Amino acid sequence: MDWTRLTRLVRALGAVAAVVVSLLCGPIAGTARAAVAAPAGDVISIGDPNALGQVDLYLDPLCPYSGKLIRKEGDELGRRIESGAIRVNLRLVNFLEKYSASGTYDRRAIYAAFVVAGESKSSGVAWRFVQQIFSKEHQPKEGGPTDLSNDQLAALAGDAGAPQQAQDLIRVGLPVGYDSRAIAANNLKLLHEFPNPGVPQVVIDGQIIDDDDWLSRIPA
Repeated sequence: MDWTRLTRLVRALGAVAAVVVSLLCGPIAGTARAAVAAPAGDVISIGDPNALGQVDLYLDPLCPYSGKLIRKEGDELGRRIESGAIRVNLRLVNFLEKYSASGTYDRRAIYAAFVVAGESKSSGVAWRFVQQIFSKEHQPKEGGPTDLSNDQLAALAGDAGAPQQAQDLIRVGLPVGYDSRAIAANNLKLLHEFPNPGVPQVVIDGQIIDDDDWLSRIPA
């Protein structure tokens, strides 16, 4: 018997059970703190809910231009998240998924992002994971021969500081608590309410911002 595999399976099933309990019973007292990462519905909200700066980002995990935006502005966004100046509402879509090597990459990456945010409850951890999956080193290429496995996504979650329970859930890949297919579809429907929908898309006060200097519109 492969005891290592059995141990991992037992631990992962325990993580699944814990998430189910969490969803049924709500957050545990004493875990709330400033700048909590909050998955709610189809959005991952990262940063202080009372921040003066509020921005919606529509991104596709496989989109090279989404990756370019996060690589260009990610550190500055992270600094403003940490300082309490900005709250990023992350809306992830999966319309490029058919061009991933596995055919399921976007959904798995979206699920992983929700699990990291939900289990860590940390905006810092959640944002670091977002930067990891959009990094030049790790983001799969559209139409490329490979993408990230669940194990690789779990490893990136660990590198970002996500708890072991989050890593185990990502490895198992069961849609516990978050239906990434529905999340992506709902966000894509909202995206198509804007003219010329596409990703990446920056939305401030309900309006798409097309210029490259969009960060200047948000408090530093």
